[in-house]
Amino acid sequence: MGGIQPPDTGDLQVSVEDLDAAADYVERLKQYVDDTISYEMERIKERMKGDSSNAQTVPNGTPFGAYEDARMQWQALTRSTANMEAHLKSLSGRLAALKQGTEDIAQAFRDAEARNAANGKQIERLLESAAPPPTTGDPSTYPYTA
Repeated sequence: MGGIQPPDTGDLQVSVEDLDAAADYVERLKQYVDDTISYEMERIKERMKGDSSNAQTVPNGTPFGAYEDARMQWQALTRSTANMEAHLKSLSGRLAALKQGTEDIAQAFRDAEARNAANGKQIERLLESAAPPPTTGDPSTYPYTA
């Protein structure tokens, strides 16, 4: 069994605009989870409560009935619904973290591009201010001769 080779990043290019677009897309996904899916979960929970105007007259009754199997099914549905809510909250949190991480990466590349541009301008200034090399073939004009 061989080891996993690192990816070849020789021609890697980063588009800050694409990173910004990805962060916006993740935000829309998070909003969909937070608004639409969570709203539907609340509707499901309300429907699970049943008709409150017709209260159960059977002790330990559920909307599925009062038999033991009905109570077990009701408990399973209740657990399943609670698990789904927990997963939705976890998904929303992870999407928020993904969006923040993507924005942080985009900002880091913006900062790196700005630093590279500033360093490039500084190098140009240094090169322009340097004395031109001697034009004669006389070695005595070279500054570092022994």
